[in-house]
Amino acid sequence: MPNKTNMSSPVEKSSLLDCQGSYSGWLQHAKTVFKTSRFLLKDHKDFHVIEYHTQQVIVLPVVANIGIVLCKVLRQPLGQAIWELPAGGLRDDESLEEGALREFREETGVQINELARLESLPSIIVSPNRLPMFPKIFQLKLSAQEFDGRLQHDDEIESVDLFSFSQIKEMIMTNEIFASIPLSILSRFLLHHSSIHAPLPAKINSPS
Repeated sequence: MPNKTNMSSPVEKSSLLDCQGSYSGWLQHAKTVFKTSRFLLKDHKDFHVIEYHTQQVIVLPVVANIGIVLCKVLRQPLGQAIWELPAGGLRDDESLEEGALREFREETGVQINELARLESLPSIIVSPNRLPMFPKIFQLKLSAQEFDGRLQHDDEIESVDLFSFSQIKEMIMTNEIFASIPLSILSRFLLHHSSIHAPLPAKINSPS
């Protein structure tokens, strides 16, 4: 049996906000040792992390409480397109909400402009040792009609599809969804959804 004295008490639990605050303090003392057009390599006390030039935003699009929209995005280093959530970096003078909806429109073709429809979700740590990042995550509720009326998406997007919650779960279990950021966000959503709703809906015949 496990040693109960080694189990974490509520007082010992890590706090996302505390981590964000500590990381901000670390960045204030860190020096830039390498720079590209997209990111910086920061160093402090011989420890290095990657820091993007712009805040990253991610959208979790939920359609009529029956499914989730995913994008199949071409990733050149991987040599293939993989399933992800709409995401990207802010442009100059964009708010978090403006950037999130722009990326969503560009990557899915679904034309949503009302900033108030975005629901803020807790962030995540992408990689605690090299890429904390803390992306800003929003949930966006859509109707089936809004999804069906979508326009053309960006060229880097191979396809945009709507999957039921059951299909998403199966794609996670069969490793069809394997990028760490969407994997974390989708899993957290499914855990929350299953705790407050009836059994997950049946499969959706996804359009291409």
